Amino acid sequence: MSRKEQIITATIKIIAKKGFADTTIDQIVQEAQVSLSTFYEIFANKEEILEKIFTAEFQKRYNFYINMKNWHIDWFLKINGILNFHLQELQKEPELATVILAERMNPCFRQKEPICQFSQLSSVIAAILQQAINEQKICPCNVQATSLIICGFLDALTYEFIMNENLPQLETAIENFCLLLKNSLAKPTNELT
Repeated sequence: MSRKEQIITATIKIIAKKGFADTTIDQIVQEAQVSLSTFYEIFANKEEILEKIFTAEFQKRYNFYINMKNWHIDWFLKINGILNFHLQELQKEPELATVILAERMNPCFRQKEPICQFSQLSSVIAAILQQAINEQKICPCNVQATSLIICGFLDALTYEFIMNENLPQLETAIENFCLLLKNSLAKPTNELT
């Protein structure tokens, strides 16, 4: 692992425990086992690290969402894939999930570019839903509002995982949410083309 990766990993670990405001550069360098001068050779401050974390996480999610959107599979499988992707990511990197969820709401960062980009994720979900409407797979709906509901479910899923780490319950929640979504958006059988 490079020194840069060590610093990022240490930062995630500490922010997940203490929050951004209570995390110091001294704590980061101690956890990363690097010198203070090494830290400043790589990063200007802890804000820069958080921006890099958000940029990398946004890009990973965005790429996955776009891939799901472009696959030639049913809209329901696309949304289900996105939800399950998040659950897998939570399992792989729970501390990162904690940082992303908590610090996205931090008033100091809400207007910064890497965090603002996360709103683009709901736009990709909205595009998946709009495509399903255009193909007459689902009833017309407000795709922006529906995509926000899906994103809100993802945030709730993340919060529940962080607080309880009850994987079977979360898997069941995804199944139930997907069925609710599928049934509520389904075209009545007499309208199917």
